[in-house]
Amino acid sequence: MNRERKLHEEVAQRESHESQISGIVGWFYRSYISATCSFLDRHPRERVLEVGCGEGVLLRDSGFSPIQLDISMKRLEKAKATGNPLVCADGMALPFAAAVFDIVLLIAVLEHVSLPERIIAEAWRILKPGGQIAILIPNDVWMSLGRLILLKWPPRYPDHLSWITPRRIRQMAEGRFGFEESFSLPFKRLPFILNMYYWAILRKR
Repeated sequence: MNRERKLHEEVAQRESHESQISGIVGWFYRSYISATCSFLDRHPRERVLEVGCGEGVLLRDSGFSPIQLDISMKRLEKAKATGNPLVCADGMALPFAAAVFDIVLLIAVLEHVSLPERIIAEAWRILKPGGQIAILIPNDVWMSLGRLILLKWPPRYPDHLSWITPRRIRQMAEGRFGFEESFSLPFKRLPFILNMYYWAILRKR
């Protein structure tokens, strides 16, 4: 875990999440900000944990106040502007008791860890019965192509440690969660293979 923490701190020093909200990259990014906020709008009184919050850009100025957790202290320093409770910890070993949250947000998180199954297991542990996970994953093929077009190097994000697909999410969820909804973004009528992101809501069994 120390190796992953060091990697994320190094990337945080080089690349700011703020760059994601401008230009064409920002247009794609805002599609899943909208999906996340629409989901939270349906659950205004729930206790929410955002795992991998980074600099807090996702829900900044949204009116939502989740507990926000990230492994990078450098990014959490920038997230202080949100005014939300912040926790520096590893998503694969969440520092919370069992069955205390209604919702866990895993928005563009699973691809950043070497053992995403452990984050899913931890989310299941801290969720109340019937609690929900909101998951968003990128299509790493299209994302890498986009970085090449924008002359960014390396083509794949340097802190993407796992390839995550809708099929892998279903495998990780098996026996623990049922699917409430799922679709691709930003073009809902297109399959994931032709899209940038995959969005899913899972409910704890």
